Amino acid sequence: MKDFKDITVEVSENIAYVTIQRPPNNFFDYLLIEQIADAYEELDQVSDCRVTILKSEGKNFCAGANFGQDEDMLDKSVPYKKLYAQAVRLFKTKKPVIAVVQGAAIGGGLGLALSADFRIACPEARFAANFAKLGFHPGFGSSVTLPRVIGTQKAMDMLFTARRVGGEEAFEIGLADKLTSIENLMQIAKEFSEEITSSAPMAVESIRSTLRGNLAEQVEEIVDWELSEQVRLQKTEDFKAGIVASLSREIPKFNRK
Repeated sequence: MKDFKDITVEVSENIAYVTIQRPPNNFFDYLLIEQIADAYEELDQVSDCRVTILKSEGKNFCAGANFGQDEDMLDKSVPYKKLYAQAVRLFKTKKPVIAVVQGAAIGGGLGLALSADFRIACPEARFAANFAKLGFHPGFGSSVTLPRVIGTQKAMDMLFTARRVGGEEAFEIGLADKLTSIENLMQIAKEFSEEITSSAPMAVESIRSTLRGNLAEQVEEIVDWELSEQVRLQKTEDFKAGIVASLSREIPKFNRK
């Protein structure tokens, strides 16, 4: 495996550990997602790897975009165009991925967690599709992946309200597949991975391909629409108000303009 700037990759006993290392919040940009996609594609060629655990160092799994510093957000003509091109790559790889979520998985961080096949969380985990509170449209393919995981009604609840869902509720609605203490997250992830690696690897990949169907193509199509809506909404006063309120940790006031 090649060396990466913001992630580490280790393979042990048929399990790959991909660790995001931008603590404490692990904010993302297209460069981070590109590195994860590169790692996944390399791991597809590693016969000793049968399942990947995606995890993060620090307080949060991925707190989304850093609006104060993210250059893509400052370029209103093509926000996240490069990011979404990399995000699509995550869905085109072959091997199962388990996301270990501690702390926040917010906005695009939720989208990253949803790109995995499974999510293991703790009570302290917080999932939020906070786009509407920013005057913004969801991205990262979450318009497809969130309803696919928790159903349309619950997805509308999360998307319309932008509320934060704790680990226990996430487990109840199917957003998290397993719930454990923060101290035991990696142990549970390893045990679950070992259950998967005990199955025939080619059969697992075949079954995964069947069950995911054309998900990669759906995501590739929806991110174009998400991007077009984001571009449109970024021109509004509501978007400006949402970003300012987010940065100042205040309640936004929207005026539909």
